[in-house]
Amino acid sequence: MTKKADQQTEKNFNKMKVTEANLVRDLQAVVKDPSQIGKLSDKIFQNHQKWLKTIMPNYTPEIHLAIVNSYEKDKRYQSYYDDKAGKGATKALIKIVNEHLAS
Repeated sequence: MTKKADQQTEKNFNKMKVTEANLVRDLQAVVKDPSQIGKLSDKIFQNHQKWLKTIMPNYTPEIHLAIVNSYEKDKRYQSYYDDKAGKGATKALIKIVNEHLAS
């Protein structure tokens, strides 16, 4: 790998970590106080979308919906978000993404 490629990879990794931290922080706020969902849903959706776009150059809204809807069926994803942001975080994320993308 070239130095430039290494720097780009590190930049993307750092971008993903910041995006994930923001997503988790906002999901924690919603879990703690569900009335915050209206205020934070756009930010939560945008951060989840940004995170996916960073790792998935072929991102589409359809892929985003399929991924987030699989979270409900796969306990690993439920554990991932619920462990980081609190019980119910995964369900909140699924609801938010569906509201933003489902037509």
